[in-house]
Amino acid sequence: MTVPVPTAEERAEQIASLPSSSISRAKHVLGSEWPQGQALWVFGYGSIIYRVDFPVEAQVFGQIRNQRRAFLQESHDHRGTEENPGRVCTLVAEAEWNSIFPPSSDAKRISNNNIPGAGIGCWGMAYKVKSGMEQQVKAHLDHREKDGYSIDFVDVFASQNAAEPVLRNVMVYVGVKTNPSFTRAPSLEATAAVIARAVGPSGTNREYLYRLCDALRKHHPDAMDAYLLQLEAMVRALGE
Repeated sequence: MTVPVPTAEERAEQIASLPSSSISRAKHVLGSEWPQGQALWVFGYGSIIYRVDFPVEAQVFGQIRNQRRAFLQESHDHRGTEENPGRVCTLVAEAEWNSIFPPSSDAKRISNNNIPGAGIGCWGMAYKVKSGMEQQVKAHLDHREKDGYSIDFVDVFASQNAAEPVLRNVMVYVGVKTNPSFTRAPSLEATAAVIARAVGPSGTNREYLYRLCDALRKHHPDAMDAYLLQLEAMVRALGE
């Protein structure tokens, strides 16, 4: 499904008209039923940004705070196989970044100082599921994200400097570090090597990375962070 990208003016009007979310941060899990009639917003920071295979009626590109996007989730069912898993995105708490990446890791040393807008946080797209389709869409996404992901809720900010979120309690799928598909990364080179060769039922792993980067650039000029920029460059350098 292709969702039109709104202009800056349309985005401002859309954000101004958004209702406040009444969702509590209850423990929703994969397989649980979404409450009938309750609005559902979903935050995508990986393939959900560009592969929207569910009906939506609104979208907001924004940033979540104090978490970083990282290719630390093995993919056995989409961008890899059981024998040769790919690497896809999950979220890592800013406070845990240095403990997850070893001292010798390039990913730990990467600085965002020269990347405009690339401070602490992760840019992505929040989609409002079409009214009346919330339960069906959640069930569909639960299946799509079944390879180690769990459900959390985040606040979405319209800009890096915004004092208040434009959306609260937006559902997001996260591969926490205790899930069986979470993997450590000895180096960016090692991660790039996996992405360059892995292929799964949904296509090549490199396509996942490239489409994510293209979508981020398309939606916001400052959405790319230094980690993602360097990983993209490494994979491209390895050739097709």
